[in-house]
Amino acid sequence: MKPAKQQSIDNARLLLRTCELGVLSTHSKACDGYPFGSVSTYMSTHEGDVIFYVSDLAQHTKNFSHNQKMCLTVFPPYGGGLLKANQDTSPSVRPKDFKDPNAGARLSLLGQIQPVQRELEPAISERFFNLYPDSRKYQNAHDFAFYKMHTERVRFIGGFGDIHWINEDDWRMTTPVWSSSEQSMIHHMNSDHVDAMQAICTYFTGVKTSTVRMLAINPDGAFYQCNKDKPVFIAFPRKAIESVDVRKILVEQTSIARTALGIDRAVKHV
Repeated sequence: MKPAKQQSIDNARLLLRTCELGVLSTHSKACDGYPFGSVSTYMSTHEGDVIFYVSDLAQHTKNFSHNQKMCLTVFPPYGGGLLKANQDTSPSVRPKDFKDPNAGARLSLLGQIQPVQRELEPAISERFFNLYPDSRKYQNAHDFAFYKMHTERVRFIGGFGDIHWINEDDWRMTTPVWSSSEQSMIHHMNSDHVDAMQAICTYFTGVKTSTVRMLAINPDGAFYQCNKDKPVFIAFPRKAIESVDVRKILVEQTSIARTALGIDRAVKHV
């Protein structure tokens, strides 16, 4: 694959990670032949699929229970630009605001959606509620359930001349070896390395961070909650498939952040 195409795929994944809302396009059951659009929060999986937590009473749920084919479209709010993945990640490189929304990046994922298998629900729910804690209040509602859209094809527009169809093989990421240990890795970071995460978040987001919690880890980056604000995604400079890869990258990011911020302190191994 050409480097430019791979960079666009990395940027498309970054856009999926950093957005929290998307437009669901489903096939209308009530108005046969018409598309139906709605808005929902979502969570992306390690591999690049998408998880939704929705009510069975919602119109879009009725639609994809009738026809599993759907599309999820995501784009930065207000037509914002995209911080490029695996390039300059210093605080000076921030997403730009475009007056023309068509100048901003956008991403559409096409696939088929199904209920999450019961044996997978505990791990998925823990991860989802870490990112969206307010959703926990729906746990006692019998009509809410988790669904997963298996991504089959992707359309990404990163800007003028950066327009691609991405097939499933190129889009899908390898399931990390540490997948089943994600929560224990997060617990370790939140228990023993808060100071390191404060440096990472302050430097890579450009916002002074007083409190921080790691929420989720992907092969291409990690989610943090800084100052009790909405989760932020900080990309890794390369893919982390082995657990040692995650440790090395977090140590590197901590060292870069502390050096840039003038924090004279040795990096503890994570």
